[in-house]
Amino acid sequence: MPTPDPLDPSTLCARGPERRESSSRPLVPPIEMSVVYCPDDPSHVDAIYEGRSEGFVYARDGHPNAAQLAQKLAKIEGAEAGLICASGMGAIAASLLTLLGQGDHLLLADGVYGKTSTLVARLLPKWGIAHDLFDPTDAATARARCNPSTKAILVESLSNPLLRVADLPGLAEVARGAGVPLIVDNTFSPMICRPIEQGADLVMHSVTKMIGGHSDLTLGALVGGRSRISSMAATASTLGQTGNPFESWLALRGMATLGLRMARASGTAMAIALRLEDHPAVDRVFYPLLPSHPDFSLANRILSAGGGHMLTIDLGNRDHAEAFIRAVSHSIPFAPSLGDVQTTLSHPATTSHRNQDPEAMARQGIHPGLVRLSIGLEDPEDLWREFREGLEAVGTWR
Repeated sequence: MPTPDPLDPSTLCARGPERRESSSRPLVPPIEMSVVYCPDDPSHVDAIYEGRSEGFVYARDGHPNAAQLAQKLAKIEGAEAGLICASGMGAIAASLLTLLGQGDHLLLADGVYGKTSTLVARLLPKWGIAHDLFDPTDAATARARCNPSTKAILVESLSNPLLRVADLPGLAEVARGAGVPLIVDNTFSPMICRPIEQGADLVMHSVTKMIGGHSDLTLGALVGGRSRISSMAATASTLGQTGNPFESWLALRGMATLGLRMARASGTAMAIALRLEDHPAVDRVFYPLLPSHPDFSLANRILSAGGGHMLTIDLGNRDHAEAFIRAVSHSIPFAPSLGDVQTTLSHPATTSHRNQDPEAMARQGIHPGLVRLSIGLEDPEDLWREFREGLEAVGTWR
């Protein structure tokens, strides 16, 4: 008979299980949910935090699943290191609050995501941080607004929702001349745009979107030089902006098919965009690789593997937009996000750009008739049939 354990059963329940060592390794990375890790002694803690020993102490400062995801994203983008944050906005905030301080100045691309604009225009001034807007398609406008207090330039590779294309090489030249980092939000264009190759210093992704790919996680990522990422990791830890293990693990799973999903969705988006452009109920289609797009030439230089999975249609006014959205709602969800395996649609004026400055929205061409489409993995002919039915409802309204 086995020897009875001398410990009381309640003690055995409370204690952690014995670690099971294995001479083989799992094919799929395990989810490591522990919040805290157990160093050998205080000297071991010092060694971990000072970078002399690999390991983790407290999950807010780092954990295996986030480290694996950060390393993979950094490799994909050609960066030295990465950081996983609790959301895309957490990643942007960590970068800006690390690089900028009282009296500093940020150059912000006109037409960025609504919450990014809110962060810069309404919250950063509380820390004494000023900003100016520039046209991301024209690097000369950024150069003209640089001043001695400028400490960073922030731009999106493709803007939301009109998919304006940033002149990344030109902006990188401006940033180098000013001695400041160029930060690129590459959320709309993973795999098809490589900002670091074009001169960017830091790349941000809302991992929630195409990288995760299944609308079941919320994370953000920053990749760039090791020193800058280390500083931003300290900021993110202090402000509680870091991502958790389970969602990091989900993102790793989603990344396995990212290349396939992006290629499929980009091909379908191009085919649908061409058909939409010919439909009489559509006033205009915004897709970077359409010759009618204002940045078509720039897109062909910046985008290396397709135009992406996002496109936006102008249906003239809100009544037409609502008629279209209702008509396709049985098959295409009205979902204010993007990057899912299934096609979804959104209404920028009431979702992503809600409560934004009306004058700025008018200047950018964002109005209630716009509908943004995130193309998924469905058969293109099925999608076109559903879109065509929705456009018939718009035609009837007209």
